[in-house]
Amino acid sequence: MSLNTVAAGKILTIMKSVPIENSWSFCPRCGTRSEVASGNPFACSECRYTHYFSPCTAVGALIVDASNQMLFIVRGKDPGKGKLGLPGGFVDSKETAETALIREIKEELNLDVSGFEYLASFPNEYAYGGVIIPVTDLFFVTRVASLENIVIQEVEVHDWKFLNVQDVLADMLAFRTHEQAIEAFRSANSEHGDATFGVGVGSRRFK
Repeated sequence: MSLNTVAAGKILTIMKSVPIENSWSFCPRCGTRSEVASGNPFACSECRYTHYFSPCTAVGALIVDASNQMLFIVRGKDPGKGKLGLPGGFVDSKETAETALIREIKEELNLDVSGFEYLASFPNEYAYGGVIIPVTDLFFVTRVASLENIVIQEVEVHDWKFLNVQDVLADMLAFRTHEQAIEAFRSANSEHGDATFGVGVGSRRFK
């Protein structure tokens, strides 16, 4: 490893992530450098182009077995590398949230979604590459055709675990919104008076 590489690594380590609305210095339309601090919206003084930094959309799945244990992934990359998370990911352009949910569960865990119910949404912030991006996380109680033969997407996912939600503490999770989704799920269970609300279809094989 060269000294330049080490120095670059140290610089990246000490750099603080900034909100995306504060990271734009040039107009994407005409290229004019902004003479004032950027904000939301970004407004170009030259061509009058205005850009609003609306949140991206992401989906998360709450998959629970018949013994009321929830399926978590161990994240394979930052943000939150090594921490627990709910399966899911970003909604692609021209894709519905429902389609993204089905795609992400298949990609990350090789599971086929057989049904889902919308649970709740929460605002999130996704810090990556020195920029903080606003995200709206949509969560679904998700059923799958079978919980057999889970195969992880190794780049994104390090491992997977079934855990009792009572044992999952806030500092074990990569995102605050996942904690909020679990609380919403537990509240929904209480309202239904049935601990098997939203249980995933199919049996699972222990690792």
